Amino acid sequence: MLAPRPADAPRYLAYTRPMSPADVSTAAEVEALAARVLGRRDRPLVLVSTDAEGLFHFDLSRLRTELDGIADVVTIETGSASRDLEHLLPPKTHVFGGAGRSYPPDFGDAPEWARSPLRFPGHADADDLIDDAMGQTGRRTVESAPTASIRRASGIVQGFVADGTVAIVRLDDGTTVTATGALLPPEIPLIAALVEGGPVSGILDELELHPEPLAPDLLALVDGAHTLALVVKVTDLRATVQLHPRVSVVLRRRDVDIDEGPVSDVLHVGDVIRVRVRRDGDAEIGLSCVDVDPDAALTPPLALVAGGAPWLSEGRSSAASARDAAAPAGSDAPVPASETSGPSGSSGSSVSPVSPVSPGSPGEDLARRHDLNALSSEVAAARRDILALTNLVARGGRSAPESSELEKLRAENEQLRANLADERAERAKVEARLADASQDRREAGRALRDARRAAERAHVDPTADGIRIEIERTWGNRTAPGERERWPLREFSFGPAFIDSLDALDENQLSKAVRACVDAITGRDREIPARELHRLRSGEGGDDPYVVRSDGARCWRSSIEQNAPGARRLHYWELAGGVIELSRVVHHDDTRP
Repeated sequence: MLAPRPADAPRYLAYTRPMSPADVSTAAEVEALAARVLGRRDRPLVLVSTDAEGLFHFDLSRLRTELDGIADVVTIETGSASRDLEHLLPPKTHVFGGAGRSYPPDFGDAPEWARSPLRFPGHADADDLIDDAMGQTGRRTVESAPTASIRRASGIVQGFVADGTVAIVRLDDGTTVTATGALLPPEIPLIAALVEGGPVSGILDELELHPEPLAPDLLALVDGAHTLALVVKVTDLRATVQLHPRVSVVLRRRDVDIDEGPVSDVLHVGDVIRVRVRRDGDAEIGLSCVDVDPDAALTPPLALVAGGAPWLSEGRSSAASARDAAAPAGSDAPVPASETSGPSGSSGSSVSPVSPVSPGSPGEDLARRHDLNALSSEVAAARRDILALTNLVARGGRSAPESSELEKLRAENEQLRANLADERAERAKVEARLADASQDRREAGRALRDARRAAERAHVDPTADGIRIEIERTWGNRTAPGERERWPLREFSFGPAFIDSLDALDENQLSKAVRACVDAITGRDREIPARELHRLRSGEGGDDPYVVRSDGARCWRSSIEQNAPGARRLHYWELAGGVIELSRVVHHDDTRP
C-alpha cells in the first residue's frame, strides 16, 4: 500500500540533492541496460536519469521504498550514457536530463514510446512514476492493452493565445489543434520554443499537441563558425548570451568589439547578435563578437523542440516577443533593468534618458511599448475567439446545427480573421517604429561616446608629462578594479626618440598607440593575438639573432594597427626587473629599434 502524501506537501517537489552515483554510466552498463529493457522481465523497470550536473529530481528513496518487490528502479547518467542508450533503444524511448519513465515487463514485444510515458521533473513527481509502474505489474499485456488515443503529429504554428502559453497549430492533415508546453522544462516557455509560421511536431493527445524538448547539441558549432545568440544580461564589464536556454556564455569586454566604455553601450538585453564560435580542444565553448563577418554563412541556431524551427533568427528578439506576450497592457510584469532604470537606477515605468540628439523621447518610447502591449492583448483575444469558433464549427458535424447558424458562425469567424490580420499589420508598424527608436538611441549613445573620446584626445599634452598622464588615464579606464592587481601599470620610461615619433600621428592613431603602450607596460599584449607581439631581430631572416642592448635589455615589437597602409608598430625595451622603456612608434617597414 502506498504511503499517503502529507497534506501540506507540494505537488511537484524537486529533489536536487546529490545522491549516490548513477547505476549506469559506462558503455558496457548501457548495453546491459538496453538488453534488460527490451528483454522479457517479471516486473516493470523504472529508469531515472540525472540532470546535466549529476543531480536527481525524483525522490529515489520513495521510489525504491514504495516499489520494493513490485518494480526495479535503475538510474543513469545524462551525457554519453544517455546518448548511447538512445542509439540502442527504439526512437523516443530513452531518458535524459533528469526525466524518468517506467517500462512494462513485455515492453520488448512492442517497444512503443506511448506504452512508457516520459515524466519530466517540474511536471511530474515520484508518485507519477509509481502509478505508471503499478499499472504495468502484469495486469496488462500487449494484446490486452487498450489502443492508445495518442500519436505523433506535425504541423505549422499559426499563432499564440493565453499570453503565449498556448499555440494554435494546423496539422499536416488540415486539423486545427492547440499546443501546450506540458512536456517542456520550466526554463523553455512555449512562446520561445515555437516560431509563428514555423514547423512543430510532438505527441498528439486528441486535440492537444505536446512538443518534445531537445537537449542542446553543440557539436555542429565548430571552431570559427558563425551563429546567433540572445543577450540576456548586460553590465558595464560583461554580457551574458545564450545559445540555448540551458547554454549560457559570458562575453567580456575583450570579446565585444569595443575598446573603451561600458559593454552596455554596444549590447542590450533582448538583442539577437551574430557571434563567432571559439573552441580549444575539449574546453568549454567560447564566443566572440570580434572579427565577426556579417556576410558569413550562419550555422543554424539550435531548435528547442523536436521538429521545430531554430529558436533565434536575425531581426527576431525572442526575449522581447516572450515579454510582450507575457505582459499585456496594464500588467505589472517585470521587464529588463536596462529598460526600466531611470537616471538614479530606480525601477518603475521610467525609461533611461536619451541624449538630446536622439529623435525619440523616453515618453514616446514608453507610449510605443504600451501600444504594443495593448495590441498584443487584442490579438490574443481575437485568437481565442477564432479558436472557440473553429472548435464550435468542428463540432457542428456531430450536433448537426441548422445550416444558417453554421453559415453565421463561419462568417463571424472570417470577420475575426480579417480583424486579426489588421491587428497584426498595426503591431508590425509599432514594432518597426520601436526598433527604429532603439537604433537611433544606440547610435546617439555611440556618437556621444565618440565625441567624448575625441574631446579627451584633443586636450592631450604632447609633452612627456602629458603622454604619461594619458597612459595612466587609459590604464584606469580600460582596467576594471578587480583586474588591476593582475595587470598593474609597471614602472616605465620614454626613450629619447619616443615623444618625437608621436608627432606624425592623428588623433585616432594616437589613441591606438597609447592603448598599445598600456598593453606593453602591463604585459597584457602577450595575451592579445591582435598585438602580434614578437622580439625584434637584427635582420629579416628567421635565423637572425634577436636585438639585445648592451645593458641586456630586449627589444619587442607590437602591432598598433592591422590591415592599414603603413600600419604602425610599437618598439619597446624590456629592462632587467621588468621596467619598460618605450622606444618608438614606427611604420610597418621600419625595423630599427
